[in-house]
Amino acid sequence: MKTIQRTERARILIAYYSLSGNTARVAKDLAKLIGGDIESIRDREHGVGFLGYLRAAVDALRRVPAHIGPLSKNPADYALTIIGTPVWVGNMTPAVRAYLQNNQERLHNVAFFITSGGTDATKVVPAMEAVAGSTAIAFKGFDARELQDPHVYNRRIAEFANDVERNVSSTTDVAA
Repeated sequence: MKTIQRTERARILIAYYSLSGNTARVAKDLAKLIGGDIESIRDREHGVGFLGYLRAAVDALRRVPAHIGPLSKNPADYALTIIGTPVWVGNMTPAVRAYLQNNQERLHNVAFFITSGGTDATKVVPAMEAVAGSTAIAFKGFDARELQDPHVYNRRIAEFANDVERNVSSTTDVAA
């Protein structure tokens, strides 16, 4: 992956929730490409194992936000916040829903990425935009097949990084 250089550097925060590691991988690779700080969203309610997954899926389906752990970064300090989530039963995770709800007033500009078994990002992003109260400057979905194929994955993440870079210039009015 080639790192993208900006002449005018807007502060970027990449906040994500990941259970299997796929969304964390995309977040970390994106941070390498465009720069930015990372914030891992911690879900304090939904654990692992069958019952944990079942409860998480039901809450995602019901669109119930989770109780998330404390955050170390304030999105208000960033020109752009990129939020990543896996897709659970066709929806964003309860942890990301809580993050968006809790930070709606602090999000200057947003971009989104999702990881999924095969859900089209255009099916999830409108709900994320509604909860964030903001239209995404860019978004991208990464399905299971794309995450497994290095050539496809590298192309897709570079496309997303370029989309963000192309649109981030309008966000540099926030203190860097």
